[in-house]
Amino acid sequence: MHNNTCNTITTTHLANNVTIVSRAMPNTHSAALGAWILNGGRHQTEEQAGYAHLLEHLLFKGCEGMDALTMARRFEAMGGQINAHTGRELTALHGLVPEQNLLELLDMFITMLLTPRFNERDLAVEREVVLQEMAMIEDTPEEAVEESAIELAWPHHPLGWPILGRQAVVENATAEGMHDYLRSLLTGNRLWIIAAGAVDHAALVQACTRLVALPPGTPPAQPAPAFTGGHHRMQQDLTQSHLLWSMAAPPISDERYPALVLANHLLGGGVSSRLFQEIREQRGLAYAIQSRLELYSDCGLWLIQTACEPDRTQECHQAVEDTLLRLMRNGPDADEVENSRNHLRASMLIAEDDPEENMERLAREAIYLKRHPTMDERLAQLAEITPETVMDNLNRAWSDTLNLEWSP
Repeated sequence: MHNNTCNTITTTHLANNVTIVSRAMPNTHSAALGAWILNGGRHQTEEQAGYAHLLEHLLFKGCEGMDALTMARRFEAMGGQINAHTGRELTALHGLVPEQNLLELLDMFITMLLTPRFNERDLAVEREVVLQEMAMIEDTPEEAVEESAIELAWPHHPLGWPILGRQAVVENATAEGMHDYLRSLLTGNRLWIIAAGAVDHAALVQACTRLVALPPGTPPAQPAPAFTGGHHRMQQDLTQSHLLWSMAAPPISDERYPALVLANHLLGGGVSSRLFQEIREQRGLAYAIQSRLELYSDCGLWLIQTACEPDRTQECHQAVEDTLLRLMRNGPDADEVENSRNHLRASMLIAEDDPEENMERLAREAIYLKRHPTMDERLAQLAEITPETVMDNLNRAWSDTLNLEWSP
C-alpha cells in the first residue's frame, strides 16, 4: 500500500492497484463518494453491446444481506442522493450523504460489487426498464440525432455504439452471463474509490479492506477509433429540423485541454457565445444552440447542435457555418476571451466548495491524468490563453471539414 498527499488530496494505492483518492474539505458536513470502474461502452464486444449499462441497473437489485427494497430503504435513510451512471469509458456508483453515512455508503457500494444477487427475474424486470429507456431516446430527437451522429463519427468501433446497447443483445442477456461479465472486469487496476468533503482518508482506506481480494488484472487495451467525416441526413417525421455538426477533438489529457474548453465556451457554451448570440438573439432561428466537448482517454469530439423550423433549415445551417468560419478566420477579440476566461475561473472557484464537483473532478484526474493539478496551476493555464490560441484551436479542429450535419 502506497500513500501520496497533494495539498488536501490524499491518494492510496492498494497492493492490487485499487486506487483510493480523497479530498478533505474543512467546514463541510457532507461527503460525496464514487466507486469508479474503467468500464463503459467501448469495453464491450458486439455480443456484449449493452452489458455495461444493464449491469449498472442490476447492481441495485440486491446484494449479500439485502434485497432490492432493503437496499433502497437504506439509501433513502441516508438522506442524500445515491445513483449511478454508465458512460462510454466509465461506470460510477456515486452518492452525496451526511458525513456520518459515508462509510456505510462505501460498504454498500463494495458489497454491491463483490456480492451482487441479481437473478433471471431481476434481469427480466431491468431488461424491460432498459428497453423503455431506448424507446425514450427514440422519442427524443435531440438524443436520437446525437446517438446516430456519434456512431457514424466513430463507425465500427465500440466507443461509437449507443451506451444503452443493442436491443437484441439486451433481450438475449442472461443473469449468468451478466455475473460472468462483472467478474471479468472487476479487477484492481480498473477500480477507483473517490471521496470529497467531510472525509477521513485513513478510515476510508480501512473500509476498503475487502477490495484487496480482487485480482490486479490488466488494463483493457483498445486502439483509438478513426474519425469519419462527411455529410449525413436522417429522415424523421418531426416538427423541427435537428442539426448537428461534429469534428474530431484531442483526448482529455491533451495539453490543449484548457484552451479547448475556453474556445468551446466562446463558440457556443454560454449565452454570450458567438453561436447563441447570432442564431438565437440576432436571427431568432432557434430556441437553443450549444457546442460542447466530449473528450475521452485517446480521442474526442467537438459537437454543435440546434433545432429550427423546417422551412428555415438551410438558413440556420448556413448561419451556423458562417458564424464558425468568421471566428476561425478572424479570431475572437480580447474582450470575448476575457469574458470566457472569467466565466471558467468563476465556475472553478464555485466548484471548489461543492463536494460532488470535487469528487467528479478528482476521479477524472486520477483516471485520465494520473495527477491532480492545483487550483493555482489551473488558473495559470487559463491566464495564458490568448485570442490567437483560441483561433488556432478552432482551426485545428474545424478547418478540414464542417461535417456530420444532420437535418430530418
